[in-house]
Amino acid sequence: MSKRPIKILCAGLSWPAETFLTRLIKGLADDGAEVTIACKGQPDDDWLSHPRLRWLYTPDWGSVIPARFLRFGWMMCQAVASAPGDIRLFAPYIKNVESRVERLRMWYQLLPFAGYRWDVIYFPWNFAALNFLPLFDLNCPVVISCRGSQINVTSVASPDSIRPAIAAGLRVTFERAAAIHCVSEAIKLEAMKYGLDPAKTRVIHPAVDVDFFSPSERSGSDDGTFRVVTTGSLLWVKGYEYALQSIRHLVDRGIAVQFDLIGEGPDRQRILYTIHDLGLEGRVHLHGRLKPDEVRDKLRKADAFLLSSLSEGMSNAVLEAMACGLPVVTTDCGGMREAVTDGKSGFVVPVRDPMEISVALEKLASNPHLRFQMGQDARSAVASMFDLRSQITQFGDLYRAVSEGN
Repeated sequence: MSKRPIKILCAGLSWPAETFLTRLIKGLADDGAEVTIACKGQPDDDWLSHPRLRWLYTPDWGSVIPARFLRFGWMMCQAVASAPGDIRLFAPYIKNVESRVERLRMWYQLLPFAGYRWDVIYFPWNFAALNFLPLFDLNCPVVISCRGSQINVTSVASPDSIRPAIAAGLRVTFERAAAIHCVSEAIKLEAMKYGLDPAKTRVIHPAVDVDFFSPSERSGSDDGTFRVVTTGSLLWVKGYEYALQSIRHLVDRGIAVQFDLIGEGPDRQRILYTIHDLGLEGRVHLHGRLKPDEVRDKLRKADAFLLSSLSEGMSNAVLEAMACGLPVVTTDCGGMREAVTDGKSGFVVPVRDPMEISVALEKLASNPHLRFQMGQDARSAVASMFDLRSQITQFGDLYRAVSEGN
């Protein structure tokens, strides 16, 4: 670390944030960086008591109208008094927006940042950066994480009318950012199709706290049930219909299987309908969103982890499962082959192929020794290649390099 702590703004997120992001932020602050979290939700006292963690309140435009306009007037007066230059900087962007309501919404979104300066602004997602383009002109470099949620989904299923707009937005953020972080080599190659300059790209893999996510002492299911678990938002891109069809194949072959699905999202009702349609009531359990320690407990009680996604950058959920000593069955999407070695730490199967998923799961169901050996290999791989301490160091080096113009 330099003598003066580097000041980082983490913007475009909600709170509480994803576990992988909170661990990164906390790790950077523990290493001496001053990190400001810009969001509506207030972090808890444990966070705010950290000497190098800050919170910048960014109010929600969706509040009741009288409160919204009172807050807007107060923020504008504050900005005019303390940072008139920032008002002049933001104005050209907002003037070009046709809708009066949208112009007000943009002012509401940007005013909390007026008058502040950081050494680096960090956006954990591309789409968040696109929503805050005026902040790129605050005379501090911007770093953006490219996790695959826009790039791969754009190529998988976006309608022709939407795809050009997303692609244009990606090109703008790629061009204007000082550096782009990619979660895998596969995502880097895919992003280059949208104008990403490889010279300003840094691949930093996701990471896991292997002390927290660790195996249990148990050895197999007491009742002979083969327990499969998955974690993720309930979205179409996660391919849950193919996972459920694979579970149906296992049931049809007489395998006593239980499938635990952890997560919440807009596709919950569709998934419940699919469970009913396939006659899997009693075999599949939706647990909703769980706390990290609850997720860990579910992983420790499972025999295998299943990722059925159509698109991924690199799944943090898979890495957490591997750290808990679980063999993984994953679809061949994004950078998953950089995490799971087929036939060693798990099985890599084609996308949208429930039969191949079920074949891989059946191999694990019928061979406890294979499950154990693959789980051991999985944990060793995570400990050696996806260590949290290493990831925090790499991000710190990246932020310092761009802040110094390197």
